[in-house]
Amino acid sequence: MPKKQSRAAQLARQVQAVTGLPYTECLKMCEPTEGSWGRLARALHAVGLLEAADRLVAADAVTSEASTWLSAGGAVEQRFYYSDHVRVKHTWDACSDAAETALNRAGFETHSYAPEAETYHAAYLALSEAGRLPDARLLARAALDVFADDPTWCSDVIRTRGRYPFTYDTAASLDGPATPTSVSARKAARAMARAAAVRFSGDEEWHEAAEIMVEVVWHASEAAGLPPLEIHPHSRDHLHDFMDGEIPQP
Repeated sequence: MPKKQSRAAQLARQVQAVTGLPYTECLKMCEPTEGSWGRLARALHAVGLLEAADRLVAADAVTSEASTWLSAGGAVEQRFYYSDHVRVKHTWDACSDAAETALNRAGFETHSYAPEAETYHAAYLALSEAGRLPDARLLARAALDVFADDPTWCSDVIRTRGRYPFTYDTAASLDGPATPTSVSARKAARAMARAAAVRFSGDEEWHEAAEIMVEVVWHASEAAGLPPLEIHPHSRDHLHDFMDGEIPQP
């Protein structure tokens, strides 16, 4: 009796059927890899935040599937752009539809920041937990790594809801040790709550939330034991170009 195929193998067969690409190439696209979302999920699981970890794993899986379909469409486009426009268009449309179906099946709208918003919810929970512990640099680093190095993009994500009700209101009651790591983690979590509360209105609010997200990354860097904004050069540029080079002090 044949063994049950892995999810990667099943998806590879589906991609091959739509694109006509070699199976080995499709399988390589579908092989799971652990990125920042997966690392944060592991970190959450390690501190007992199991539900948050499971939700993040689920969001990671569906967005990875959607990305695989788009990558496959791109591979066909790159290979046949000059020789077979009909094939490129047909395949790209089919791959885009498959990506949309994967997202919609999981409850995500196709063109939204909802999957990333859920990841920020998870990062908030991680930073909140890090703020309760004397030294949780690894947990804070896992949260830090999911923030994109584009404050204006982060501005849109932090103000977007995911699939489930979520509140940042717990930031007001955060408490913990007075160690540098935990203090910085609490500052980062509270800043996330402030950014999430900024209304969707216009450019002024968009930039307001972006500046607060620079604060988030700054304090999360401190909590992770890294020089502030060391691994986020665009956030560093935003700090100097739009914030006079200074993080506001509470």
